[in-house]
Amino acid sequence: MLYGLSIVAFAALFAIYKFLPNKKIFPYLCVALLMVFAVSSFIQNRHSREVMTRAQIEELQYRQKIFGDWYAEYQKDINQLDRNWQRYYSIVDTLKTAEVYEYTIYEQLIDLERETIDEKRKIYALTVPADLDEESRELLTRVIRKTKAYADAQAKTISLTRQAANPEIVTDLNVMNKRINEITIRESPAGLFTATEIFAIRDILGDKD
Repeated sequence: MLYGLSIVAFAALFAIYKFLPNKKIFPYLCVALLMVFAVSSFIQNRHSREVMTRAQIEELQYRQKIFGDWYAEYQKDINQLDRNWQRYYSIVDTLKTAEVYEYTIYEQLIDLERETIDEKRKIYALTVPADLDEESRELLTRVIRKTKAYADAQAKTISLTRQAANPEIVTDLNVMNKRINEITIRESPAGLFTATEIFAIRDILGDKD
């Protein structure tokens, strides 16, 4: 639109100059027309920016809700992974201080292993919301990949511990604790660090909460 107005303005200036009796006032007319053109351009550009800003805000709010809903469910899974570890170390500590092996400890490990496998399935069912922007999707893909690796290591550690605590295989409590300690050191995941990706997504979405 501004390009068309520019053509019309130059054509008008040419016509004015050609038919203007007093050519001395022509520069003043040019300045006046340029000021009108500048003001019109400013108003139009401002209006365009306001329209774009409203559209962007609505889009960001929509994406913020999508990510917020996803993250709320994801956090439930992370909390369950944390509870699994708390239970695991509680059971292991009980074994370390036990004077006599009790079969209920083994039953607790069986129950924990089952819950860990169930949670691992939930982690593997995580998907990236399609309506997020490309950069946010890539970051969430990394979050899910890290979480899967963490859930894998947790499940493996607990399963191997359950096997090592089987009283039908190992009856010596000291030997059992030594094996479990080795498993815990060797197989436990280092940690689940996704703060960098989560903060980056929130920054992209303009969500500082």
